[in-house]
Amino acid sequence: MRILLDESGWQVRGFLGDEWRHHRVWGPLREPDAWMPARVPGSVVDDLWRAGAVPDPYVGLNTRAIEWVSDRHWAYRHEFTLDPPATGQRAWLCLDGVDHSGIVFLDGQELGRVDGMFVHGRFEVTSLLTGSRDHVLVVVVEPAPVSEPQVGFTPKVRVHKARMTYGWDFCPRLVHQGIWQSVYVEVTGPARITDVSVSVGIDLAVDADLAVDTDSAVVTVGVGLDADASVSLTLTAADGEVVATGNRSLVVPDPRLWWPNGSGDPYLYRLSVVAQVDGVVSDRRELDVGLRTLGFHRADGAASDAAPYGISVNGRRIFAKGWNWVPIDLSYGVPRPERLADLLDLAVAAGVNLLRVWGGGLIETPEFYAECDRRGLLVWQEFSQSSSGIESTPAADEEFVAMMRAQAEEIVPRLRHHPSLAIWGGGNELQAGEGEPLDDRTPVLAALADVVRRLDPGRLWLSTSPTGPAFLNRLDLIRQAPDDQHDVHGPWEHQGLRDHYALYDAGTAHLLSEFGVEGMTMPRTLAHVVPEPDRRLPTRGRPVWDHLGRWWNNESLVQACFGNRIEDLDTLGLASQFLQRDGLAYAVEAHRRRWPRCVGTLPWQFNEPYPNAWCTSVITHAGEPKPAYFGVAAAYRPVLVGAVCTRQSWAGHPEVTLPLWALAEHWSGPATITARLISWHGEELAVIIVKDVKIGPEATMLGPLRAPTPPGPFVVDVHLQAGEVHAERRYVLTGDHHLGSLLGPRTSAGADLAHLPGELPGIEVVMHGDSLVVRHRDGPVAPFVRIRDGRPSDAPGWLILSDSGFVLLPGEERTIELQWSGAGLVVVDGLNLHPVEWLIPCR
Repeated sequence: MRILLDESGWQVRGFLGDEWRHHRVWGPLREPDAWMPARVPGSVVDDLWRAGAVPDPYVGLNTRAIEWVSDRHWAYRHEFTLDPPATGQRAWLCLDGVDHSGIVFLDGQELGRVDGMFVHGRFEVTSLLTGSRDHVLVVVVEPAPVSEPQVGFTPKVRVHKARMTYGWDFCPRLVHQGIWQSVYVEVTGPARITDVSVSVGIDLAVDADLAVDTDSAVVTVGVGLDADASVSLTLTAADGEVVATGNRSLVVPDPRLWWPNGSGDPYLYRLSVVAQVDGVVSDRRELDVGLRTLGFHRADGAASDAAPYGISVNGRRIFAKGWNWVPIDLSYGVPRPERLADLLDLAVAAGVNLLRVWGGGLIETPEFYAECDRRGLLVWQEFSQSSSGIESTPAADEEFVAMMRAQAEEIVPRLRHHPSLAIWGGGNELQAGEGEPLDDRTPVLAALADVVRRLDPGRLWLSTSPTGPAFLNRLDLIRQAPDDQHDVHGPWEHQGLRDHYALYDAGTAHLLSEFGVEGMTMPRTLAHVVPEPDRRLPTRGRPVWDHLGRWWNNESLVQACFGNRIEDLDTLGLASQFLQRDGLAYAVEAHRRRWPRCVGTLPWQFNEPYPNAWCTSVITHAGEPKPAYFGVAAAYRPVLVGAVCTRQSWAGHPEVTLPLWALAEHWSGPATITARLISWHGEELAVIIVKDVKIGPEATMLGPLRAPTPPGPFVVDVHLQAGEVHAERRYVLTGDHHLGSLLGPRTSAGADLAHLPGELPGIEVVMHGDSLVVRHRDGPVAPFVRIRDGRPSDAPGWLILSDSGFVLLPGEERTIELQWSGAGLVVVDGLNLHPVEWLIPCR
């Protein structure tokens, strides 16, 4: 039985040095007014902010005024009432996560220490709880340990702790402390269950159409006990039906398999493990179990020394449609179940089937893994180690290696029952020298690899990411040694109108586990975090803008791409988001059309832990998708069609030549492909129609579409039709050296917004139920129509859209599906459009 001590009733007080000992915080409460309300699980900074002791850490430069917090001790106190354990029962005080270390007292007695944020503290407290019903728990969280920010020396890192909050390109320095996981009392009989391991055996038959058939599955369960007991197992279906019972192995007839997102239903069974002593239940564990097989293979044509990056589930090979995941908040100890669920729902809606949990962040929480299990999201979990810019090889001394091995011995058994867990990684971008990825000859990676292969042999182990031989996805490196591009990283920036498409067209990598395009955040976030006087151009060099994402401020590149015609902040934001959506979508498409030589792609990054003004994320801290999210979601659809565009600026080239391509993941058959080159005013300049094109999982190449290069911007529209199946892709290209013509006669920032339904210049917006219809009435192409949440960033709930940042041709209309709980304010704006607001009443 588990008795939670979470949530209410906690208090916190800070102390400099060992002053907490002088105040004897483990004893009777002294100076009660000096203690502040606190939450557990939680974070020290969050507790102080809610108590009014520090300013809002999510605004302006405020984090700089709070950096002192992590230098102090913080005593957490909780008074609780609990019935004494019955005769023959034992009681354990359990702390699942103290960041980073703490000293634990119960009823004035020091129980011991918890060292390491991923270490579970377990203290037997049977005798202490027997004598009374009223108890006082005190946990003294110690100052955060010394570690390295993003640029530094990895060998100086002596702890297994998330480094992100020490200062990273997308997270200001605000080192995390607190009791960040649950605290509870666990009451058992004479025997306690210490570990449960689950392995699944399935005989699969996969036919030529990739249909999977199986008659039965065998679930083998290993149970660790601290005393002799008999064990019984029960496996229950989602509808409550008991499908198998036993004491070690369970045979499941006609099993329902667990599938990753996009391949089938992630079906979960419930496993109950009961330990009995003399016929009486002594302890019980329950966990969700997914029945699936997991396999790995090398990319087609890969050398024998290449890692098997390709993933197969239940005998079916899948393309890894991934994204990189970082902690959802700087104060990551504060539970945010709604935000977690909403973010993972967005990943599912985008077609994602793999999330890489980046090594500068967390060993993710039980809640994260449970939600991924339910959604069919595979997880690549890295240990919390990362590069440091100057020196990126972890420490090799025996003490550090032994600490990491011991923690891995705890971490791996806790997570290995999750069907979502697919890959273990040693850390992010660990390397010797510049661009030489480390392998298992590195002592700490050898220790971690040994633990994973011994305790969880069914998962893939990758020593780091990227794994080499090449580190970077760079055009000169591709040309020099195309076969060295196995798992590579980068670039994280848009490469410009001539080089961006060319780089991704030339790719040869088996897996691209990190690459990105930067972009400005959404207007509602800017309004919250950037003080009004600083909302102007230029943004580079201003302290608040530099604090909120200096690394990813590409204002100069955006200006160059748009002919240095941008004069206001609104237009700069729209132009940067146009480049981010277009650049990410093109890169992902290029990787997908190289299947099966390329087996996966994971853009950097999905979410952000802090409201940055500039970032590579596609979801803002407030949970609002940028247009780039929808571009990648479109590139992850099962049926794709497109063009190899080579470059975005065709200036100096008399003819546009665009090879066409198409693919379909789950079926093969004939299709008709139509490609059009359209002028800025909607005139068809060239058309090609190809009928009876056989398409399948591997991209079919055809065409090309050819036409004289237009003098200004133009649109390439490619469409696939196969019965009721259709797909479309549009590219905005130009015959100029820049995209300045896309801006048109845009009004500067501060123009009045219409507060009633109405028309935009050339655009009409109307509501039909839960749908927003955007119609093009007249005028030139609308190259970038953005739909966004118009409420303040702290307003509850999220707006969920079906698209944003799309191209609208003259005479067209686009229907956008909206989902919203409560009332909302929708804003439609874009390049060369006046914004309009639309109030959605509460439903």
